[in-house]
Amino acid sequence: MEKRAFMLGSGAAYPVSLSSPTWGWSGKVVSVIDGDSITVLHDPRAEQIRLYGIDCPEKGQDFGNRAKQLTSALVYGKVVEVEPVTSDRYGRTVALLRVGNTLVNEEL
Repeated sequence: MEKRAFMLGSGAAYPVSLSSPTWGWSGKVVSVIDGDSITVLHDPRAEQIRLYGIDCPEKGQDFGNRAKQLTSALVYGKVVEVEPVTSDRYGRTVALLRVGNTLVNEEL
């Protein structure tokens, strides 16, 4: 049976298959910038990823360090699957992120 989750964004729900073998690409997380931004090795360069649908406090804001710690515990040093959704105004890939069967965007 296929597991499905729904991501909310821009006032709409997007179905996401958690068992889909066709995620965009995978790579190792080498840096957690803050609670909603990470760096993943991809062909063999480092690519900044912004987690789709997530808005965590930034460094220097209340709970910013705690948000970074939580994201680090979930993904740092692990191989993750990345499903690009769009790019932001800074050129970062905005994506869904999965570690094993855990949809990180949903966990946060």
